[in-house]
Amino acid sequence: MQDRHVQLAGFVLAGGASRRMGRPKHDLTFGDGTLLSRTVRLAGSVARTVAILGPLERARKLRAEAYRFELAAFPDEAPGRGPLSAILTGLNRTRLDFNLFLSCDLPFMTARFLRYLAAEAMESRADVTVAETPGQGFQPLSAIYRRRARWAIRTALDEGCNKVTSFYPKVNVRVLRWPELARIGIQPFIFDNLNTPEDYERSLRRIRA
Repeated sequence: MQDRHVQLAGFVLAGGASRRMGRPKHDLTFGDGTLLSRTVRLAGSVARTVAILGPLERARKLRAEAYRFELAAFPDEAPGRGPLSAILTGLNRTRLDFNLFLSCDLPFMTARFLRYLAAEAMESRADVTVAETPGQGFQPLSAIYRRRARWAIRTALDEGCNKVTSFYPKVNVRVLRWPELARIGIQPFIFDNLNTPEDYERSLRRIRA
């Protein structure tokens, strides 16, 4: 299996108010770079192209950050509606049918999982390919969405729904259930995200260990 899928575009979500963290999460240092640079590299390891998505109020800074990586940046087309708006923005901008959306606050996400996710998306041809983990449910911000899902997302937003999974019942979803992922050695902590300074400190301790 090829590492990079020519049919797949990647979008890194660098939004979020980061109120509990107290500072932008994508700027946090992790390993030999920031969470943003790490996520850009991960997305680029499986996707043909990568772009950055973020809130409209940060559009100028977002484009400056994307410039450092020689990438495009697109502000949300429906400001204030959260990640679902960012996903719609990406699907409106993409030239490819399959699109990986990856939040930048997943410090333990792995290329191995993303390669498996991409392979399953290509094989199933589902509108959404998403993992489901014990006690956490769907992982919609490390998932693949087909461009044709735009209508369902737009309908959800028009109906006032901001929850990312709100449109799933209206489309074809390939769910990677936990027994399937466990069999290939995926660990549940790759989906742990950072919301607070305490989360960040724990993540640093884990990589030091």
